[in-house]
Amino acid sequence: MPRQSKSALWPGMVIGVVLVAATTFLVVKTTHTVATSNSASSDHSTQTAAPTHSATGGPSPHATSKSRSTSPMPAGPWVLTWDDEFKSTAGLSRWSFVSGSVIGGSGGTHPLHELQWWDQSNATVSNGNLVLAATKGLNGHSCWYGQCDYTSVRMMSTFSQTYGLYEARIKLPAGQGIWPAFWMQGTQYSTDPVGAGEIDIAEQNNRPPLDRLGGYTHTAQGINYFYHWMSEPVSASYHVYGIAWTPSRITFFVDGTPYGHLDGYPGWPYNHPFNIILSLAVGGGWPGPPTASTHFPVRMYINWLRVYKHG
Repeated sequence: MPRQSKSALWPGMVIGVVLVAATTFLVVKTTHTVATSNSASSDHSTQTAAPTHSATGGPSPHATSKSRSTSPMPAGPWVLTWDDEFKSTAGLSRWSFVSGSVIGGSGGTHPLHELQWWDQSNATVSNGNLVLAATKGLNGHSCWYGQCDYTSVRMMSTFSQTYGLYEARIKLPAGQGIWPAFWMQGTQYSTDPVGAGEIDIAEQNNRPPLDRLGGYTHTAQGINYFYHWMSEPVSASYHVYGIAWTPSRITFFVDGTPYGHLDGYPGWPYNHPFNIILSLAVGGGWPGPPTASTHFPVRMYINWLRVYKHG
């Protein structure tokens, strides 16, 4: 075959480079699972260092799904153990509510610099939804920065369970400085915050990219995060967010599609009961403060919440 000159090869080389770059972008954009160390703190997290991936314990690179793949959710049958369909305010008696400017009480310094005063009255039931509202306006309470400018709500289930399928149909709110979360915390958090563990089933800081859903796990070894790119901003529609939690794995899913998993490892904190938490924070170091573009009141809608165990 005749040898081509450099000038003849040049157009082909350019086309090849363009095709490789385009393919790489599409692979990255359409990948639905990303999990790695994350130095960003969470509204409700224990402040920890990044995972060490040590040989003596802690998540391994495979365990944090760096292969960008995930296994299907565990097969059933699943048996319903607890649910809240939010048909009336009577169901709210099965939840406990935080009150004040800091978790566990009022006054003092808030290390996460959130701006809200937690108030149970900001949780209502309307048209088959639990509605969590964040409002703006002086309310007579004192926060770490002076008079509180915002009120919102944080609630925890009195129910707890070890392992199972946890899911909720939720419409997350949009807005700069708005921090909604559907998450879980080990029942012994008050006495052992580091060892209790945390699972953030769906959490948003409302910073771009707005079409990226985040799920997180917090352990003494650090924070692992799992991302899923939606076809529209996460806050645009209702979605079913959930996890399937077994003795050996936690799988994150949205609308029935698994997108990330954390494999078990010696000493992981996911072998004891967890409570469910719904919260709508305002401000804080992760989302930043609201701006003039943030329209209050901001509302988070929870249509139903269900928990199952293996039959």
